Amino acid sequence: MKPFTREAAVLAALITGVPAFLGAQVPRVALFGGYTYVRAKHNSGTGFNLNGWEVSLEGKSASWLGWLVDISQQYGSPSGVRENQTAALFGPQVSVTAFPRFTPVAHALVGLVHGTNNVSERLGGTEPCPPACGPAVSTGTTLGTAVGGGLDFQLAGPVWIRAAQVDYLHARLSPDHHNQVRIAAGLVLRLGR
Repeated sequence: MKPFTREAAVLAALITGVPAFLGAQVPRVALFGGYTYVRAKHNSGTGFNLNGWEVSLEGKSASWLGWLVDISQQYGSPSGVRENQTAALFGPQVSVTAFPRFTPVAHALVGLVHGTNNVSERLGGTEPCPPACGPAVSTGTTLGTAVGGGLDFQLAGPVWIRAAQVDYLHARLSPDHHNQVRIAAGLVLRLGR
């Protein structure tokens, strides 16, 4: 593997630091909070739905480039099995700022995904799971990635609405949560011009 070179350090500084002075009228921080829906699959191929929440904080280094910290959690009881998934991801987000009242965004994120699958009880906790269900509780943490984007519309002043955000979320947890579509919508607060 090639060592980190001085040229790479200069390039990183140009990408993240120098453009900061170019976008003086660009909000420096954007805070998003909203609802998420995840369509996931078991290893068997059967799909299931999870609902939850997502929050993210973006710090801008240029009008078109920001660095995003994204935390989300989804949960549910498909087929009576309790599912829970938490993701903490980080990466760049690109914004198209050419339009005054709406902003398309795209991001590529990487981080950790933690999942829990509790099959020891059926929904309501009154009926035990048959022995064929496998281990009572499966839990794990693994590397996860999310690639996607969304569309923000300005409501008033610094308040925007994220009408839709769609991500392809990938995490190799067992026994499920491999390839998922994560859809989110909510409010964005843009501060620090």
